Amino acid sequence: MAGEKIYLNNIDNPALPVQLGAFGELITAHKTPVVQISNRYQLDPSNVNTLEVFEATGGNGTNNGNLFQCSTGTSLGGYGVVRSKNTLNYRAGQGVEAQFTAKFTTGVALSLQFGGMFSLTETLAFGYDGVNFSTLHSYGGAAEVQLLTVTATGAGTTTITLDGDSVGITTTAGTVQTVAEELRVGLAADGTLGAKWRFEQIDDKVYCISQSVGNKTGTMSATGASTVTISEQTAGVVKTDNHVAQSSWSETTTPFVGFDPTKLNIYKVEYGYLGSANINYSIYDPNNGSWVLVNVIRWANNNNGTSLGSPDLKIGWTSASLGATGTNLIVEGASASMMIEGDERLTNDTHATSASQGSVGTTATNVLSLKNRVVFGDRYNLGKIKPLRLSVDNDHTKGVIIEILKNPVIGGVTNYQLVDEFNSVAAVDSDGTTITGGELIDGFTIEAGGSATINLEGVTPDIFPEDILVISARTASGSGATITSIITWREDK
Repeated sequence: MAGEKIYLNNIDNPALPVQLGAFGELITAHKTPVVQISNRYQLDPSNVNTLEVFEATGGNGTNNGNLFQCSTGTSLGGYGVVRSKNTLNYRAGQGVEAQFTAKFTTGVALSLQFGGMFSLTETLAFGYDGVNFSTLHSYGGAAEVQLLTVTATGAGTTTITLDGDSVGITTTAGTVQTVAEELRVGLAADGTLGAKWRFEQIDDKVYCISQSVGNKTGTMSATGASTVTISEQTAGVVKTDNHVAQSSWSETTTPFVGFDPTKLNIYKVEYGYLGSANINYSIYDPNNGSWVLVNVIRWANNNNGTSLGSPDLKIGWTSASLGATGTNLIVEGASASMMIEGDERLTNDTHATSASQGSVGTTATNVLSLKNRVVFGDRYNLGKIKPLRLSVDNDHTKGVIIEILKNPVIGGVTNYQLVDEFNSVAAVDSDGTTITGGELIDGFTIEAGGSATINLEGVTPDIFPEDILVISARTASGSGATITSIITWREDK
């Protein structure tokens, strides 16, 4: 109509829903869900293999009916976290959108409650920063990485000290790789060190990565029976917080009349990244069924660094005491999703490896283990392994049973080796022996002297960091089989 003002989005007219993507383009294409979590079946999230739960000092990550629940408990330092195990890995030029429900306890000083996208080092979320309901933006943190390298072996006790915490570990006079794995097992088993660090054996090395950000200035040393050097690969860095209280939101401080963050509401966060695109925070208005843009972080032309240290994020909820005591702060949410604008197209980042195992008998035996590394580029790895194809040859006079398992118990002493230090998140092992437990993903049989190739796409789930995919073999009868396998996979990182 002539003279009528046309609004492009709710930056101009808050009564209208946003019509534009993260980069300002008119959205006509679909959005592709990458991460989706919900508690439709009222399951404890600790029992769900698509979720991660972290809790300490009386805090808890659980469920309340069909709501995920995170609580601090009443002790200083208590926290509860429930989040997706899956990660949305950023694609340059494609916007990212997160939608989630959340309700919060009225905030108190020295505490943090939020729902949204986050990793150890970054946060894009809504929640309480102390007493202030806020849009949350944390960026640029780093987890410290210390590298242990075994240069000589010795039978006896080897003492490892990380940031002032020590543990004595019994090592043997075997290979440097064997001692590295003995150190990893001993470090992970220690209650104090295992709660503060994660550990990964690769060849003659053990990567030690902190589970918190910030520089670790305590003693780092290795002494005793085996000779071990320790070197800092990455110095820890504290996150920078760019939180904005509701009273200072850039677009509107009132998303709708009667808005109450202690009730279950729907929130949206969008980022285009490219290092400095705007970050948009919106709240769903139930009165007209539309999104209301409440705050925009306009990063471009205002900063010299990027708005996130890493744009690869998970989604979920957190409640944490940062010094508060006496108040049990509870955050709850029903579901959450992360989407990209347009199609999810993976680059052809394809890799393969092979291994043979002799003397296979009727006991399930490790032929090849493919692990997604914890540490990549001296940072926490958030990449995913997507298995594509498996080929197996049976050099035996009897048939064999091949099983594909996720995270079984591997007997013997494993010895993981990098596939490609700088271009792959994978490590492989064929030294492990017997296989027990784990989640059976698929299986098939091969006749005597035969071979088989199977397509793993659509069958095998993504392998996330710290997960292990194992190709196990056992004969129908007899012993002495030699089994050779080749596995091909694509990486999303």
